[in-house]
Amino acid sequence: MNTIVRPFLKWAGGKSRVMPELLQHLPAGGCLTEPFVGGASVFMATDYPRYVLGDINIDLINLYRELTRYPDLVIDTAGELFKNRNSRQDYLEIRAEFNRHLTQTTCTGGGRRAGRTVTAELSRIVRAAQFLYLNRHGYNGLCRYSRKTGFNVPFGSFKKVYFPEEEMRLFAEKARDTKAIFICAPFQRTLKLVTGSSDVIYCDPPYLPVSDTASFSEYFGETFTAEHHRQLVSALLDVNTRLGAQVVISNSDTPETREIYQPFRLHEISVRRSVSADVTNRGEASEVIGVLRVCEGCGRAGGGHCPDCGPVMGNATCNTMIAGSFDDRNIF
Repeated sequence: MNTIVRPFLKWAGGKSRVMPELLQHLPAGGCLTEPFVGGASVFMATDYPRYVLGDINIDLINLYRELTRYPDLVIDTAGELFKNRNSRQDYLEIRAEFNRHLTQTTCTGGGRRAGRTVTAELSRIVRAAQFLYLNRHGYNGLCRYSRKTGFNVPFGSFKKVYFPEEEMRLFAEKARDTKAIFICAPFQRTLKLVTGSSDVIYCDPPYLPVSDTASFSEYFGETFTAEHHRQLVSALLDVNTRLGAQVVISNSDTPETREIYQPFRLHEISVRRSVSADVTNRGEASEVIGVLRVCEGCGRAGGGHCPDCGPVMGNATCNTMIAGSFDDRNIF
């Protein structure tokens, strides 16, 4: 593995703090697919030959794409904002301008974009720089949208704001070297890009709430519900069964998490909270890293009890076949 490089975005729920534990559970493979890429800390800390990085936040994906294509232009444009616009009033003005040109509330088209005129491309570069500025100057790395007001994270009131130029250049270099694909789409569409058993899938969806007052399930203006989690598990089981791709997930450690993610082998970890407005509430939180149980014989979902796999079929299955008068002559 490469030396872990910090992500250039601040991101609530980012995996930087648990990376040593997470890396122990991420298997080797030819391509890492992330349907919830977020702040891209896993991308920067791993060393896969190829990446497919998805999210429904079109502003996030736009930043990653533009930085990869035009690193100097994005860095120079953002750098001017960081250098000259660091007051609360500056932040509110840039946020208002950003929201006047808010693109769309969801992204379901798999990342298709308008024609690349010079004017349109420059507009996307400016928007990428503004999104980075809002991320680094806003409160605690939150990324929150409202249907009525757009991006609505308050000013962070930092004494000094770090401009992550070095991290941005490393991100762009790695994205180009690995020919990373950035897709703006729901997780179902991103998972359709998985091609085979050499692929690894890592999912870090919005966490199930640990209490009625501690919910971080907002996902680009929409609530990511327990039913969405069940749909995700179903989709992951399907892609593993059909293609043999290995699957790892992260989530909060709650009874509901353990029920929904029952097909996974769950490993407990502790993480220090950093989002709560109440400083006294930023203690250790229990989370889980889940690795999908697979059949030891064929590598597909089944937890070692795959009915199709001879090496692990077991006497019970054989006896059932014999009791049913199975005749191997019927297969010819």
